[in-house]
Amino acid sequence: MDALRARLAVLEAENAALRRVVESSGAKADDLRTIAGLNDDLRAALDDLERSRSAHAESEGRLRAILDSATEHAIVTLDANGRVTSWNPGATRILGWSEAEILGKDSVVFHTPEDAEAGIPAALRAAARAEGQCRDERWFHRKDGAAFWGAATILPLLDGKGGGFLSILYDRTRERSVENAIQEVQQRATDVLDSIDEAFLSIDREYRVTYQNRRAEELDHLPLSAVLGRRLWEIWPEMVGSEVEVICRRAMEERVSTALEKRFEGGGRELWVEIRYHPTPEGIGCFFRNITARKRAEEAAAAQHARTVEILESISDAFYTLDHDWRFTYINSKAEQIWGRKRDTLLGRVIWDAFPEVVGSEPFEAHRQAVRENHMVTVEALSPVVHQWIEASIYPSAAGLSVYFRDITGRRAAQDALLRAKEAAEQASIAKGKFLAAASHDLRQPLQALLLFVDVLKPHVQGSRGESALMHLARGLDALKDLLDSLLDMSRLDAGIVEPSIEDVPLQPLFEHIAASYRPVAAARGLDLRVEACRGTARSDRTLLVRMVRNLVENALRYTETGRIDIECRRAGDRLLIEVRDTGIGIPSEHLERIWEEFHQVGNPERDRNRGLGLGLAIVRRLSQLLDHPVGVRSVPGKGTAFTLAVPAGRTESASGGAADDAVAGRGRFAVLVDDDAIVLLGLETIFREWGYEVLVAGSADSAVEALTRKPRRPDIVVADYRLREGRTGTEAVARIRALFEDPGREPVPGVILTGETGPDCERDAAAHGLGVIHKPVTPRQLSHALGRLFSTE
Repeated sequence: MDALRARLAVLEAENAALRRVVESSGAKADDLRTIAGLNDDLRAALDDLERSRSAHAESEGRLRAILDSATEHAIVTLDANGRVTSWNPGATRILGWSEAEILGKDSVVFHTPEDAEAGIPAALRAAARAEGQCRDERWFHRKDGAAFWGAATILPLLDGKGGGFLSILYDRTRERSVENAIQEVQQRATDVLDSIDEAFLSIDREYRVTYQNRRAEELDHLPLSAVLGRRLWEIWPEMVGSEVEVICRRAMEERVSTALEKRFEGGGRELWVEIRYHPTPEGIGCFFRNITARKRAEEAAAAQHARTVEILESISDAFYTLDHDWRFTYINSKAEQIWGRKRDTLLGRVIWDAFPEVVGSEPFEAHRQAVRENHMVTVEALSPVVHQWIEASIYPSAAGLSVYFRDITGRRAAQDALLRAKEAAEQASIAKGKFLAAASHDLRQPLQALLLFVDVLKPHVQGSRGESALMHLARGLDALKDLLDSLLDMSRLDAGIVEPSIEDVPLQPLFEHIAASYRPVAAARGLDLRVEACRGTARSDRTLLVRMVRNLVENALRYTETGRIDIECRRAGDRLLIEVRDTGIGIPSEHLERIWEEFHQVGNPERDRNRGLGLGLAIVRRLSQLLDHPVGVRSVPGKGTAFTLAVPAGRTESASGGAADDAVAGRGRFAVLVDDDAIVLLGLETIFREWGYEVLVAGSADSAVEALTRKPRRPDIVVADYRLREGRTGTEAVARIRALFEDPGREPVPGVILTGETGPDCERDAAAHGLGVIHKPVTPRQLSHALGRLFSTE
């Protein structure tokens, strides 16, 4: 502006000089006025120019102020070669260089070395010139070498020279970190949704799918790309008008969570799906779970419950359940009958509200004891409700209490009578023995017939169902026989009528025989039954020793769920130690003495009959005392138990063959069978004929003698029941038959007493006649072994 004023002053001086020249030359006044006018126009033009320049300077000042105030952005101008031509304070704050330091330098200095080497700065400028602008985000470097994430916009300058650029750079490091964090959160959310077992869909307010997880893809067999952005009804038209659509719209419109379980059928299979809708800010989230297995389990549980209720309604015991608040939750019809109250008037009521009189009574205190101690409690007491004697078994459970009870008023009277009878029986042991013998005989007769006929039926039953049913029948009869045998052993031991027959018993054949009997049982339970080699010989009663070892093996089988059972022996001075080890549940230390008691069982509070009666170890202890074979036990709960029998060592002799299994084969032998029970006799006849015998059957000694008199043939074996009709005995029948064929040069006709007697009379009588005794019920296999041993001595 100063130069402009100086120029104006020069022009005015020149105008004045020109005016003087004109005046001196005699120029006209019009010419002078024209010159003056031109000077005025020039002056006005110069004034306008000065004002324009002043406005431009003011505009540049304002622009500079704006650029200087834009501290959040680096605003830089570059020449055509990328050198810095201007630099705002924001550039200094973001990049670190001052304007004086950076002017004229190549902009490559604030790019990373990798980008600089790759020619990125020049490529960005070329893109801006070609496209009118270029936007880019990448890493940049500050003066101190620190990196930051920047967003750059590059524009070509319209300065008429066609070479410069305007670069606007923004530091987005923090924003990018936030964005990355959001992306990570979103990815984690996606990973979580993909990892859950449920199928998941997110739907916007227009019912369009915005996301589905992998489980949903597996369920609907559609990839995310096939459903994304599409409305539910377009993807699954069958939803329209269904209850699934109803609850979906309700969740969307009312903003409430909804759910249902839906059954689908197709392709020959059934599918149950649980569907849940939950409102979200964007729309709703849909969860789908395949609950087919659960529904089937529920159906099975419902069926089981129905069967349980049916059983509980049919049992002779009264039964009810209480929850933890002492409210009735179930009452069977027998309880209704005993109480004289309808269950509908009692269910849901607290027991002492329904029956105030129970408070403080012995049965109610037993209920409280079961809850307090969390184990089954049995009580016999006078009921305060029905004023009769009852027996109640109270079982705690997760749901509360289950109670079985029965009216035992009659039984109590019978017990009182039995006590009186017992007192009388103790004074007359003979009467007691006869009673036990008769009772045992009556129980064993029908079981004996069943055992025989089951074996006879085997070759005549065909088809898997019939064979399976026969197999289960045989197993059930074997179990019943074992229980009766245990009871018989106890009664015989208590009566003191067992007299050991001591001999040298090689242990290896004995162990192998026992193992062969129990290996199939062990294998069926996934157990390994092993017998260690044993060359020892015991001095013992063979039959009683076998019984002891068998009982120990059976005990191990009952209480071992996984692992193995070992039978072995080892020498210890003048005794052999027979050991039966298992890897079962073990025995707590407080039970180590009680296990020898009758009916005491560890870990069987429910009295599961699959675990026997609890007599096996009691019999072992009684026999160990009888034979002077001390028995010991050591156990670690959870790891297993080992029982040890200490038996006297006998003389080891060369092994001799036992009774051959084929010795029982009839091969035309003649057998006389005497029994007054027609069913048992028919069973014996059938099985002996199956074995190849010629058979004569008779219901009494008279009948047998009469038949043998008509057709005299010396029997090879006589098998007779002990207790026959009219007070006659089987020993008498054998004696009379022997008398028919008495020959001084031959041994008497062999005979066996087959009996269900438990008293001492039969044992003594048979021994007096030189006859063996087989106790009913006996399986065909056991009978065949007994006959084989008998014939092997011929």
